[in-house]
Order: sequence, then structure tokens, then C-alpha cells
Amino acid sequence: MSAVETWGAYPAAAEAHWVAQAELATDLVGDAAVERLAFSVARLSDLFTTERPEGRFPDYFAETDLLAAYGIFFLPQSFVRTGFALAQAMEWRGWTPTSPIPAILDLGSGPGSCGVASAHHLLRLGSTQVTLSAVDRSPGALAGLEQFAASLLGKAATIQTRVGDANRAETWPEGDYDLIVAGFVLNEMPQLSPAALLTWFNTLRQRLRPGGLIILLEPALRTTAERLQRLSEAVCAQGLLPRIGPELDQAPCPQLLAGEHWNHEARRWRAPDATAYANRKLFRDLREVRFSCALFSAAPLRPTPSEAVRLVSDVQMIKGLLRFIVVRAGQLQSVEVPTRGLSKHEVKALAGTFGRGDVVGIPHLTGPKVRLNDRSELRILWSPS
Repeated sequence: MSAVETWGAYPAAAEAHWVAQAELATDLVGDAAVERLAFSVARLSDLFTTERPEGRFPDYFAETDLLAAYGIFFLPQSFVRTGFALAQAMEWRGWTPTSPIPAILDLGSGPGSCGVASAHHLLRLGSTQVTLSAVDRSPGALAGLEQFAASLLGKAATIQTRVGDANRAETWPEGDYDLIVAGFVLNEMPQLSPAALLTWFNTLRQRLRPGGLIILLEPALRTTAERLQRLSEAVCAQGLLPRIGPELDQAPCPQLLAGEHWNHEARRWRAPDATAYANRKLFRDLREVRFSCALFSAAPLRPTPSEAVRLVSDVQMIKGLLRFIVVRAGQLQSVEVPTRGLSKHEVKALAGTFGRGDVVGIPHLTGPKVRLNDRSELRILWSPS
């Protein structure tokens, strides 16, 4: 696998696998199979949002058409979300697994959105072998993950699956791990109090190898993002494990304290053709993937430059200026960048080079609202490749 591939790319082999599953589920071929699954995609979309159950989530992976629909439409988005989160650890902070054969634990794995994505990126960046242990309540999801991993990862990955609960450590496989990923599982555990969530996190920490990494991913909705942020703040306050992203330090998030905005990422990507085709009647905005995340590791990592700040808003284009909000030393700061002398096309191109979640360097200016003297004072320190 080539390191030229970007973090937000969805592999063609992954798309081909799920198109093949759609063909098996519908007994149709190509676009016709994807189109037949549009109703199933809509069913899942309603289940995840407007019809979200109060109690135990139904096992939609037990139905072949719903599993294929998930693989066509929802899995690619979570796959690239995982890649973008992993990029913060590996590309920005320089984290790498220390084990010759990295071990990954995927809790609440579903058919492999996060765990297979993590394995894929570790392999493309130099690991020759990985092991992936996946835990989920759905036998259908785990069977789907085994097939998906075989298609995408081949013999480079050893896969172990177990029917279990992301909330119950006694159902997890034995052993410790270089990378533990829990993608979109906190919102499946609404019964856990803040104290219980912290205990759950401590269990994750105890399963981590020295220098290992924990990645938690949640939807970008305010309720889910703030719940994850509160857990992240508690981990920092208790000193359980250093937070390495998306924040640049251990300071409390000012967005959570202010209660006006919430912490999440927005990343541009190109939806695969099958996903875009399934979206023809759903009219979802697929230009970006949005998510919240938290990353923790005690590994020695690349330090962040003193001038580094993180964007926590979209970039606004107004007359003569670009405007965005950053966090510096636990405080929100509105930044204005002069664009005089630039054409509208050049301003749009400049605004398109960075966005929410990226890290930029600006001079140390005090106050809640600052204006740079010139756009040359703005440096983009990190945006995922």
C-alpha cells in the first residue's frame, strides 16, 4: 500500500467489496443494485436520527440488505473519519506503534468502519502485518467485518472477532493493544454516568501497551460531541492519560465552558461513486464528513510549536477579510486576516486551503478579537494530507 494515498481517501477495493455485497443482497448488478438499496439506506438514516430507539439498538446487520446498505453509504464516511482522526496522531504529532506487529482493538466495531480503516492506514504507512480484534453485539456485523477485512487487508491482517459489548470488558478478547478505537459507541451507552464513563475509559487505558493510542469518535451532534468532550476533560483532570488531540494542550475546552458552540471536526472528502449514487434521492450533503473525536497517548511525541493554534470554526469570507475562531491557551480568539489585493477567486482559494480542525500559526496577540497585519502572518502548520 502506498504512502501517497491521502487520509481522506476511500480505497477503491473497499468500494468494490460493498458493491459486490449489494449485488448479492439484491440479485442485481452495479448501479441497479445500489439503487435498489436506496430504501434500505433511508431506513437506516431514519433509525440513526429521527427514529432512534430509547433502549437497545436493533441488530440491523442481521439483514443482508441493511448490512449492504450500511456498507455502501455509512461505512465509507466513518472509514474516512477514522483516517482523519488517526492523521492527527500520526501525521501531526508523530505517533507510531512500537510493536513490530501492531495490535488493534475495535470496540463496537460494526462491519469494520473504524478498525479496518485503522489497520489499512497502519499497513500503508509501513507496518507489514497487523492484528485486529473486533467486538460487537451483532454476529452479522462481525461476519461482515471478516469478509471486508479479507477483501481490503488480505493476508497482512490477522482478524479475531468476538460477540460482546463495548461496555463490558469481560466480553473483550484478552491481551493488550497498540491502538484501541471506539467509534460511535458512547451514544450507544447513554445509561453510563460521567463517573461510569471515566471508569470505562480507565479500563481502556489498562489494556493499552506502553506508548499506545486510544481514539474515541462520536457524531458531530451537539449532545454527542459535548458528552465526549466532558469525558475528555475528566481524563485530563484526573491525569489518566495525556490528551494529544484534537486539542493542542490539556486545558479545558473553552467552547464547552462557554456553552455556545461545540467541538467537532469538518473535513472535505470525495464520496465514492456508489455512495454518491445512493445519495441521489436522499440529498445528503456529502461534501464534508463531520465528527467529534478525542485522542490519548503517553508516547513521546513531536512537540507543538508555540505559535500553534487550532481552528474551531469554519472560515468565513467577508469583504476584505477572512475570519475564523481559534483556541489559544484555553481561550477562544476571533482572528481576522486581511485579503486586500486578492481577487475573489484568490480569496476563495486561500480560504479553501484550511478549515475547522486544522492547526495554524499566528503571532501571539492578546484579546478575544485580533486582526493580523498581513496574510503573510498566517501559516498553515497542519492540515491532513
